Amino acid sequence: MTERVRTREAAQAREAEVERRYEAARDVVIALQEALLPKGLPVLPGARIAARYLVAGQDQATGGDWFDAVPLGDGRVALIVGDVVGHGVAASAAMGQLRAVLRHVLAVEPDLAAALGQLDGFAASDPALRAATLCVVVLCPADGAVCYATCGHPPPLVIATDGTARFLPASGAGPLGTGSVPVQGSAELAAGEVVLLYSDGLIGRPGRTLAEGMAELAVVAGDTVANRTLPAAAAAPADRVCQLVVELLTRTGYTDDVTTLAAQRLTAPARELTAELPAELASVITIRRALDDWLDEIGVATADRQVVELAVTEAVTNAADHAYPPRRPGIVRLEASLGTDGFLEARVSDRGRWRVPDPRTRDRGQGLMLAAQLAGQLRVSHPPQEATAPPGSRGTIVTLRHRLHRLAVLASEASAVVPGRLASVPFAATLVAAGLGDGSPVTMRVTGPVDVTTAERFIGRLLSACRAGVLPLTVDLTGVTILASAGVRVLHEVWDQLTANGNALTLVAGPDSAAAAVLDIVCLPYTAA
Repeated sequence: MTERVRTREAAQAREAEVERRYEAARDVVIALQEALLPKGLPVLPGARIAARYLVAGQDQATGGDWFDAVPLGDGRVALIVGDVVGHGVAASAAMGQLRAVLRHVLAVEPDLAAALGQLDGFAASDPALRAATLCVVVLCPADGAVCYATCGHPPPLVIATDGTARFLPASGAGPLGTGSVPVQGSAELAAGEVVLLYSDGLIGRPGRTLAEGMAELAVVAGDTVANRTLPAAAAAPADRVCQLVVELLTRTGYTDDVTTLAAQRLTAPARELTAELPAELASVITIRRALDDWLDEIGVATADRQVVELAVTEAVTNAADHAYPPRRPGIVRLEASLGTDGFLEARVSDRGRWRVPDPRTRDRGQGLMLAAQLAGQLRVSHPPQEATAPPGSRGTIVTLRHRLHRLAVLASEASAVVPGRLASVPFAATLVAAGLGDGSPVTMRVTGPVDVTTAERFIGRLLSACRAGVLPLTVDLTGVTILASAGVRVLHEVWDQLTANGNALTLVAGPDSAAAAVLDIVCLPYTAA
């Protein structure tokens, strides 16, 4: 019996080792696939775009599914779903090649048929790329015009607001690199309609023919867009259809990657934001709340939201602090709009007098420097004025341009959801550990915005906790939503105070957080949470 037990245990150990190696290899392939796929989708004024990628189920290694959404220079957007033959690292690498080449070709070639002709020639030159399938839809949100091509791929599905669904006719071209010339089709998307692209993993499920899978997809997608399925699902039709067709149709099982990409042509473009308030510190909070609501309306990812809010906060603070004489405040104005290229343009303007920052101080000019480092483009300019007047005598305009993104869902579970808007968190600095008098640090946890409106409370809490520098201090910034220049100034002052007393300030921040990005710029060391 002992020998049998040893034999069985040895066999179980071998099986466990094989399973462990398989899981490790699969994790590597999944990580590679997700690194090559876009995590962000463009935010456009006339179209709402959503995507979901579900890793192959059961014992299959992840395949060559991929998707992309590429804003074109003339206001159109290219929606792409493709599938490379095979599974594993080779398929992921081939997918990455196709995606990169197609993005480049679409950027320089406005005609879809010509662009796909170049991609087809590239695929024919590499055996790993041959027979890849592809569906490309180029949508003009302004008038609803659509041109598309289905290179051996299932055709797009168009769903009306009432749930009526129709497949666009296949354009007739075969897979890439097989000698079949890509053919272009045309259609029109009415206001409010959704176009859905998908991979064959969604319709070729166990126990279903492709025809049955497509028929079922049309029914489920129609009910989803018309909001007849799960009332608690995502509010926007594009997000809802990507979420629910994957979640509902894969319940009977799936063996291949599943990819969905949807775009809704909006009935009205995103509104512009305008706010004009007195140039006072209280206006910083009011303007930030208005901006936060507007960014939520157009569906901006948290990382981009934090960058934009920080930049606007710094510009408004600059106007409130320096544009006007004491006790004679003027106005500060915010104008924000979303361009057809997916870039936000925000202008913060005042009618005061520009004061050039003194390079010898670290209190002036740091805010706009932080904003410029984090944002895509930031420019300070002044309205025209008389040649003899000092620069900036008629006011200052801070213009911010930053490309906005929405999150795509890359997951191994069908029920995964896109992280929603972060709840508005008020400022708080809470004592977590008071220290023991034996040199162990006092620990403070900080949450919410740390800016000019909260800086006094921030420094007061920190200096009180460390007894004006007598006790070492750890500050946990993982819950901070905005770390503005006023907060950085506080950290420098507390750092100096602690150093003068022979103690240390330890900062803790999330590795990809807004606070960590600011700390990197200002060269304040921190520990990753």
